[in-house]
Amino acid sequence: QAHAHALALACAQAAGEAPPAKAERLRTERRLAAEMIDMHLRRLLLDWPPSLGFEPRINRYAEFHRRLLHAGEHENDFLLGGEVLDLVARELLAGFFNQIRMPHGIGEFLDRLAGGGSLSSILSELIAHGPSTVPPERRTALLGTLSADAWVAAVGAWPSAEFIRHPRYAGEAAETGPLARHAASPLVRLLLERGNRISARLFAKAIDVADCASTMRHPGSEEVAPLIDACQAAPDVGVARVITARGALLCWVRLAEGRIADCAIVPAGAWNLQPDGVYCREAMCLQATAGDPEALKKRLRWLMLAIDPSLPFVVELVAEEDASAAPAST
Repeated sequence: QAHAHALALACAQAAGEAPPAKAERLRTERRLAAEMIDMHLRRLLLDWPPSLGFEPRINRYAEFHRRLLHAGEHENDFLLGGEVLDLVARELLAGFFNQIRMPHGIGEFLDRLAGGGSLSSILSELIAHGPSTVPPERRTALLGTLSADAWVAAVGAWPSAEFIRHPRYAGEAAETGPLARHAASPLVRLLLERGNRISARLFAKAIDVADCASTMRHPGSEEVAPLIDACQAAPDVGVARVITARGALLCWVRLAEGRIADCAIVPAGAWNLQPDGVYCREAMCLQATAGDPEALKKRLRWLMLAIDPSLPFVVELVAEEDASAAPAST
């Protein structure tokens, strides 16, 4: 739905149409929030558990998936958002909600993980495998949410072909997903400071799920940026920005005689998998434990899964004499 809503709103802005009515805007926010929840839960309940030796929670995901598909179409969104919040608090990260005080330091953080929760078990396993050392100069910039107007100011009325292939901000590669949105969270920051960057991304996904559940209950809150935003970049040119589970989705549309003459879309995944993007940067910093290539492959898979590509992937290790600049992922 993110792509469809981005295209529709960019077209409306290019045509100079009035903004949608408030009821329609709130309905769109609920639908986009539900789509984000569904994408995150697919990873957290289906894909991550087996990667660390746990059983996938197929039935639990299916229960929510069926209902999230129809969000925005009825008056049950408030109730569904509450059930998603319960899922986070009682099943994913139960140990963090059994005590009022926020954990201080990694010791208390690990104690909370031991307090229960399916995601807590995954995070415990990841942390037990040790941090990934990424030198400051190799870390990708974390880019928070920008408005459509800000993107036009940074990129221009129409993006270059190079930007569409390899998007950058201020000339630098950037990460725009959950980690970028929640890097200021004390618990995410704690994991980042210890070098547990993959775990930090998973914890940020859980925060995303809770935030989107709150949006389903109370869309249009002034405390958070809207999930979709658009503006007119130039006469007959509209731009839309959508916050998605994987990062910032950008869409430019040019109209001519009332029809789409050109369209440029930068999918969220384009930020992470470019040659100088976050995956290549962090993958090059990973090292095999005691020379164990299988351990390295596991870490590379976890890194890719944490970045959340939009397509199925395979990670392969190539002999040094035949290798290119980075470990191969397809």
